Amino acid sequence: MGYKRRNVPGLSVVIASYHSFTTIQGCLVSLQEQTCQPDEVILVDSGCDGTAELVGREFPHVRLFAFSERKYPGDARNIGLQHASGDVVAFLDSDCIVPADWAEQILLAHQGPDPLIGGAFENANPTSQIGWAAYFCELSQWMPGGRARRVHEVPTGSLSIKRWAFEKYGPFLERTYCSDTAFNWRARADGQLPVFQPAIRVRHFNFTRLRRFLPKQVMHGRAFATVRIQEQKMRAQSTAVYALGSPLLPLLLLSRILVRVLRNRIYIGQFVQASPIVLLGLAAWSCGEFLGYWNGLLDFLGVAGAPRSLKGSA
Repeated sequence: MGYKRRNVPGLSVVIASYHSFTTIQGCLVSLQEQTCQPDEVILVDSGCDGTAELVGREFPHVRLFAFSERKYPGDARNIGLQHASGDVVAFLDSDCIVPADWAEQILLAHQGPDPLIGGAFENANPTSQIGWAAYFCELSQWMPGGRARRVHEVPTGSLSIKRWAFEKYGPFLERTYCSDTAFNWRARADGQLPVFQPAIRVRHFNFTRLRRFLPKQVMHGRAFATVRIQEQKMRAQSTAVYALGSPLLPLLLLSRILVRVLRNRIYIGQFVQASPIVLLGLAAWSCGEFLGYWNGLLDFLGVAGAPRSLKGSA
């Protein structure tokens, strides 16, 4: 059955990019091959690795906003949304590629009333054990398979929203990671749980070297704790409880990943082989969370040098 473009709202694609020279070409080529072309593709790039020059030269149709200074993902997405014209905005990371029906599936899903629609992540590094470990640590909640269902959150690497949802629950936190987590929390507090639609698929390239994977886990764990303290207005007592409980996280999170793998009946062998590295990655995340909560406690106590707040928060 043919796809009737006039029956669906316009689609803007917003991509946040930082030092993405090695991956951006594959990302943009996959968007060119869509069966239903988005109305516009907006790339907000920062850094000085030549990504902007490559895009300007080889993808002139892309609306490019380039900055020499670092733009965190939330900052970049806010900039992209300021310039987007579509009624539906789909976010994509610069280290992702999508199948030809990605845009079409997003628009079909948004014909319903739900404002937040998420898709499934596939592993684009299937020959790397570290790549699988990174996949399970970060993206196991959105593995392929199963039926459409409501979930607690969807990361912006595979999230699309109706514009009014951004106006109500945005902007994204700036100058930090986990800004998409905070956005999902705000929507959930208002009774808006994202719909997970497995027909929408994204292939994500993960880190394949420990020296990049583990520091990222620590950094993201720390950012998650810091954002959680601020967004959920946690008090010192709650922060202390989370800090003391952080050593239990690796085994708790590993058990949750195992349940997801068994429930979806997918990637079982890959999980078994990568599980020692997965546990190592989860330990790095929990160390980061502990540091975030510890800094939060120092902030509550007024200790000099402790971070006071996240800049650019909504």
